[in-house]
Amino acid sequence: MTEQNKSNRIASLIKWRSSFKLSRNMALITGITMGVLAAVVQGFFGVQPPAGIGICAVSHPVDSINWVIDKIFNTNYVSHEIFVIVPALTSVGFILGSFAAAMRNKEFKFRRGPVRDNVLAFVLGFIIINFGMLWGSCPIRTTILASYGMWDAVLMLGMIVLGVVVACLYIKWKVRRAN
Repeated sequence: MTEQNKSNRIASLIKWRSSFKLSRNMALITGITMGVLAAVVQGFFGVQPPAGIGICAVSHPVDSINWVIDKIFNTNYVSHEIFVIVPALTSVGFILGSFAAAMRNKEFKFRRGPVRDNVLAFVLGFIIINFGMLWGSCPIRTTILASYGMWDAVLMLGMIVLGVVVACLYIKWKVRRAN
Protein backbone atom coordinates (compact mmCIF):
# COMPACT_ATOMS: atom_id res chain seq x y z
CA MET A 1 0.00 0.00 0.00
CA THR A 2 1.46 3.32 -1.01
CA GLU A 3 1.81 6.29 1.27
CA GLN A 4 -0.84 8.19 -0.71
CA ASN A 5 -3.35 5.34 -0.34
CA LYS A 6 -2.71 5.20 3.41
CA SER A 7 -3.28 8.93 3.83
CA ASN A 8 -6.45 8.78 1.69
CA ARG A 9 -7.79 5.89 3.76
CA ILE A 10 -7.04 7.67 7.05
CA ALA A 11 -8.67 10.85 5.71
CA SER A 12 -11.80 8.92 4.70
CA LEU A 13 -12.00 7.29 8.15
CA ILE A 14 -11.67 10.66 9.85
CA LYS A 15 -14.32 12.13 7.54
CA TRP A 16 -16.71 9.25 8.27
CA ARG A 17 -16.19 9.54 12.01
CA SER A 18 -16.75 13.28 12.10
CA SER A 19 -19.93 12.99 10.02
CA PHE A 20 -21.48 10.33 12.27
CA LYS A 21 -24.80 11.59 13.57
CA LEU A 22 -27.71 9.90 15.28
CA SER A 23 -30.40 9.00 12.83
CA ARG A 24 -34.06 9.62 13.46
CA ASN A 25 -34.65 5.90 13.84
CA MET A 26 -31.83 5.30 16.32
CA ALA A 27 -34.21 4.39 19.17
CA LEU A 28 -36.01 1.90 16.94
CA ILE A 29 -32.75 0.39 15.70
CA THR A 30 -31.39 0.19 19.26
CA GLY A 31 -34.58 -1.45 20.54
CA ILE A 32 -34.64 -4.04 17.77
CA THR A 33 -30.94 -4.77 18.28
CA MET A 34 -31.37 -5.17 22.05
CA GLY A 35 -34.38 -7.43 21.61
CA VAL A 36 -32.70 -9.65 19.03
CA LEU A 37 -29.46 -9.84 21.03
CA ALA A 38 -31.35 -10.65 24.24
CA ALA A 39 -33.22 -13.47 22.50
CA VAL A 40 -30.01 -14.80 20.88
CA VAL A 41 -28.05 -14.71 24.14
CA GLN A 42 -30.85 -16.36 26.07
CA GLY A 43 -31.18 -19.01 23.38
CA PHE A 44 -27.41 -19.54 23.35
CA PHE A 45 -27.25 -20.04 27.13
CA GLY A 46 -30.41 -22.19 27.11
CA VAL A 47 -32.43 -20.16 29.60
CA GLN A 48 -35.93 -21.66 29.57
CA PRO A 49 -38.31 -19.98 29.97
CA PRO A 50 -36.50 -16.80 28.93
CA ALA A 51 -36.10 -14.59 31.98
CA GLY A 52 -35.46 -11.43 29.97
CA ILE A 53 -32.96 -10.04 32.49
CA GLY A 54 -30.30 -8.96 29.99
CA ILE A 55 -30.74 -5.27 30.76
CA CYS A 56 -32.84 -4.06 33.68
CA ALA A 57 -32.52 -0.75 35.49
CA VAL A 58 -34.68 -1.91 38.39
CA SER A 59 -33.69 -5.45 39.32
CA HIS A 60 -29.96 -5.20 38.52
CA PRO A 61 -29.23 -2.52 41.15
CA VAL A 62 -31.15 -4.64 43.66
CA ASP A 63 -29.12 -7.71 42.64
CA SER A 64 -25.90 -5.69 43.00
CA ILE A 65 -26.83 -4.46 46.47
CA ASN A 66 -27.93 -7.96 47.51
CA TRP A 67 -24.66 -9.43 46.20
CA VAL A 68 -22.55 -6.92 48.16
CA ILE A 69 -24.58 -7.47 51.35
CA ASP A 70 -24.34 -11.26 50.89
CA LYS A 71 -20.55 -11.07 50.55
CA ILE A 72 -19.99 -8.65 53.45
CA PHE A 73 -22.46 -10.03 56.00
CA ASN A 74 -22.67 -13.64 54.78
CA THR A 75 -26.43 -13.45 54.25
CA ASN A 76 -28.52 -15.15 51.62
CA TYR A 77 -30.70 -12.51 49.94
CA VAL A 78 -32.60 -13.54 46.84
CA SER A 79 -30.91 -12.63 43.56
CA HIS A 80 -31.32 -13.80 40.00
CA GLU A 81 -29.37 -17.04 39.71
CA ILE A 82 -27.05 -15.60 37.07
CA PHE A 83 -25.80 -12.99 39.60
CA VAL A 84 -24.98 -15.29 42.50
CA ILE A 85 -21.24 -15.53 41.73
CA VAL A 86 -20.67 -12.24 39.87
CA PRO A 87 -22.54 -9.00 40.67
CA ALA A 88 -24.81 -7.29 38.15
CA LEU A 89 -22.74 -4.37 36.92
CA THR A 90 -25.21 -2.96 34.39
CA SER A 91 -26.34 -0.19 36.73
CA VAL A 92 -22.71 0.83 37.24
CA GLY A 93 -22.30 0.73 33.45
CA PHE A 94 -25.36 2.97 33.01
CA ILE A 95 -23.91 5.57 35.36
CA LEU A 96 -20.35 5.44 34.01
CA GLY A 97 -21.53 5.37 30.40
CA SER A 98 -23.85 8.34 30.79
CA PHE A 99 -21.16 10.24 32.67
CA ALA A 100 -18.59 9.49 29.94
CA ALA A 101 -21.06 10.56 27.22
CA ALA A 102 -21.85 13.80 29.05
CA MET A 103 -18.15 14.55 29.53
CA ARG A 104 -17.34 13.72 25.90
CA ASN A 105 -20.09 16.00 24.59
CA LYS A 106 -19.27 18.73 27.13
CA GLU A 107 -22.78 18.54 28.62
CA PHE A 108 -21.82 17.69 32.19
CA LYS A 109 -22.09 20.41 34.78
CA PHE A 110 -23.40 20.67 38.29
CA ARG A 111 -26.65 22.56 38.41
CA ARG A 112 -28.47 23.91 41.37
CA GLY A 113 -32.17 23.79 40.93
CA PRO A 114 -34.97 24.81 43.21
CA VAL A 115 -35.11 22.60 46.29
CA ARG A 116 -38.78 21.91 45.66
CA ASP A 117 -38.03 20.48 42.19
CA ASN A 118 -35.16 18.35 43.53
CA VAL A 119 -37.29 16.93 46.34
CA LEU A 120 -40.16 16.28 43.92
CA ALA A 121 -37.78 14.50 41.49
CA PHE A 122 -36.45 12.36 44.36
CA VAL A 123 -39.94 11.44 45.61
CA LEU A 124 -41.24 10.64 42.12
CA GLY A 125 -38.13 8.58 41.35
CA PHE A 126 -38.61 6.69 44.61
CA ILE A 127 -42.24 5.97 43.73
CA ILE A 128 -41.33 4.86 40.20
CA ILE A 129 -38.59 2.51 41.39
CA ASN A 130 -40.93 0.99 43.98
CA PHE A 131 -43.63 0.39 41.36
CA GLY A 132 -40.90 -1.15 39.22
CA MET A 133 -39.97 -3.44 42.10
CA LEU A 134 -43.62 -4.41 42.62
CA TRP A 135 -43.80 -5.33 38.94
CA GLY A 136 -40.32 -6.81 39.08
CA SER A 137 -38.69 -5.12 36.14
CA CYS A 138 -37.98 -1.92 34.25
CA PRO A 139 -39.53 -0.87 30.90
CA ILE A 140 -36.68 -2.48 28.93
CA ARG A 141 -37.20 -5.88 30.52
CA THR A 142 -40.98 -5.44 30.33
CA THR A 143 -40.65 -4.89 26.58
CA ILE A 144 -38.46 -7.99 26.25
CA LEU A 145 -40.97 -10.05 28.25
CA ALA A 146 -43.86 -8.66 26.16
CA SER A 147 -42.01 -9.64 23.00
CA TYR A 148 -41.91 -13.21 24.37
CA GLY A 149 -45.69 -13.11 24.62
CA MET A 150 -46.30 -12.63 28.35
CA TRP A 151 -49.76 -11.08 28.52
CA ASP A 152 -49.19 -9.45 31.90
CA ALA A 153 -46.05 -7.83 30.47
CA VAL A 154 -48.07 -6.55 27.50
CA LEU A 155 -50.60 -5.07 29.94
CA MET A 156 -47.84 -3.53 32.05
CA LEU A 157 -46.16 -2.10 28.95
CA GLY A 158 -49.48 -0.49 28.04
CA MET A 159 -49.64 1.03 31.53
CA ILE A 160 -46.08 2.35 31.16
CA VAL A 161 -47.00 3.94 27.81
CA LEU A 162 -50.13 5.46 29.38
CA GLY A 163 -48.02 6.87 32.23
CA VAL A 164 -45.54 8.39 29.77
CA VAL A 165 -48.37 10.00 27.77
CA VAL A 166 -49.96 11.44 30.91
CA ALA A 167 -46.59 12.75 32.11
CA CYS A 168 -45.91 14.37 28.72
CA LEU A 169 -49.33 16.02 28.73
CA TYR A 170 -48.69 17.29 32.27
CA ILE A 171 -45.30 18.73 31.30
CA LYS A 172 -46.83 20.34 28.21
CA TRP A 173 -49.62 21.86 30.33
CA LYS A 174 -47.12 23.13 32.90
CA VAL A 175 -44.95 24.78 30.23
CA ARG A 176 -47.94 26.44 28.60
CA ARG A 177 -49.18 27.67 31.97
CA ALA A 178 -45.77 29.20 32.73
CA ASN A 179 -45.78 31.18 29.44
